[in-house]
Amino acid sequence: MLKPAGKFAARALERWLSGEYRSLEMIKPTPGTPDPAPETELSCQELQKSQEVYYLAPAFYDLQVNGYDGVMLDEEITWEGLARITASLKEDGVFRFAPTVITCSYEHMRETLETVRSLFLKFRSSIPGVHLEGPFISPAKKGIHEERFIRKMTERDLSLLLEYREEVAYITADPAAVPPEYLKKLTAAGIRVSLGHTAATAAEAREFFAGGASLVTHLHNAMSHARGGRDPMATEAALADDRVYAGVIADGIHVAWPEIIIARKCLGERFMLVTDALAAAGVRKPLPSFRFAGTTVFNDPEKGCINADGTLGGSRLTMLSGVKNLIRYAGFTPEAALIAASEAPFRAMGETPEIFLVLDENMNIRGAFRIV
Repeated sequence: MLKPAGKFAARALERWLSGEYRSLEMIKPTPGTPDPAPETELSCQELQKSQEVYYLAPAFYDLQVNGYDGVMLDEEITWEGLARITASLKEDGVFRFAPTVITCSYEHMRETLETVRSLFLKFRSSIPGVHLEGPFISPAKKGIHEERFIRKMTERDLSLLLEYREEVAYITADPAAVPPEYLKKLTAAGIRVSLGHTAATAAEAREFFAGGASLVTHLHNAMSHARGGRDPMATEAALADDRVYAGVIADGIHVAWPEIIIARKCLGERFMLVTDALAAAGVRKPLPSFRFAGTTVFNDPEKGCINADGTLGGSRLTMLSGVKNLIRYAGFTPEAALIAASEAPFRAMGETPEIFLVLDENMNIRGAFRIV
């Protein structure tokens, strides 16, 4: 049986069953898994008649990728680096992702945007633009970000972002660092804004959402929490708001599983799986350490990717592992976990998927396909 995960997949399956699609054109088989059908064609009827359970879902969309397979993006984005990350992510089911550059100087931000513009045409099918995670964040919730670059948004920063609006997928910011009139101009220009790295109160976060912020960056991490039942903060505001999509790092290190279960109950299909991946993710051999945010990050087997002070700095999670974690540790149905990794981020970004995955009941990817 072939089960669709989400509305995008349901519509694709309906059209496929009706005969409108005669086949799915295989783009890339997943290494290490057997093909359930001939190499260039997958039969919908055969999968529907099968006693085994298969799932159809949009290819994964990771909205937070700092690096992958030994490559980091914070110091420099290059054609070679993006090409390697793009190819490696596809092996793990990710056909669309947001390259992420964290808090940096104005000069480096401009250089990054210029580079993305020069490479955008070559990678347009894979990336929606760059995710600028900072520098407009709270020093109190900086995490591993370098404090010397943290600042409030200025007119010069705003002008730069508007100039490169086509290259900016979204920015992560703290309400205190972005004046309301700037937020309005950013969203009017099509730049999505995400609440993150913030010490905001619930009232401040709600005002930020009302002003146009539509996303939340790694919910719970580098984010203010209520200390009791009478003082809600940014995390609680995000969970209570029915307009925003929130990314969650489901690696068992960044967020406790009971908190993930609560987030799913609050957010429903606005719960997005993200990895916040670093160079240690997607590698074939463990990467002991690497540079990130101006410091050395150690790939600790138990504590995750941390600096010498023990501060978390992203993860080694893959989207496929995250899907399996949600099912195993947070009680997600396979369909719900797949929606979190695919349909939810597509909807959050206002996009429609073109690539679909077929997975077996153990969440092994049997193929990535473009519907034709």
